[in-house]
Amino acid sequence: MLGRLLAISLLVAGCGGGQGLTLSSSVSWSSFVQDKRGGAASSNPREMRFRPNLCEASELRPEYGLLDETHVISFLERQSIDVRIERPRADLVYLNLAGTVAQRPVRLRVAILPSADEAGRELHEAILQHGTGAWGVHRSNLAILGPLGEPTDTIAFAAITHLACWGVFTIGGRDDTFVIPGGYTEL
Repeated sequence: MLGRLLAISLLVAGCGGGQGLTLSSSVSWSSFVQDKRGGAASSNPREMRFRPNLCEASELRPEYGLLDETHVISFLERQSIDVRIERPRADLVYLNLAGTVAQRPVRLRVAILPSADEAGRELHEAILQHGTGAWGVHRSNLAILGPLGEPTDTIAFAAITHLACWGVFTIGGRDDTFVIPGGYTEL
């Protein structure tokens, strides 16, 4: 129980230096999402989904085995994203990403948990703690919390880096979290 509480506290802590996610170019987030009927996306996360062609080259079958940080690191490096690793504990890794569309390096917190259920729950709780602008992805037993940002920037960043295709993309609203469908999905 103590280990779980420590994982939660580290996962919900800020993602480094008070620097949020801001994109360096004027990328239109709406080019990556649509409404659930296939039309133009609104800003309501309940009504949007990633466009079908975003993840067509990605493996979207659910992952049932236990993963570690090397799985997401190799995914990011295959996209020519520079990944610097910090490991404060065996079950927590920070990934500092450079070479993305962000104005400055992006710091992701990767929590390695015992199960997929715990990873989903931990990410949900962390996003709720941070509120609107919080986001992350989870795949199997990994919960990855990204830095706060404008929802439009986080959606564009997740689409451009294909993190939305690697893990279940979840974004925070005022008082709930929303999974944006159309990318990777686990049940």
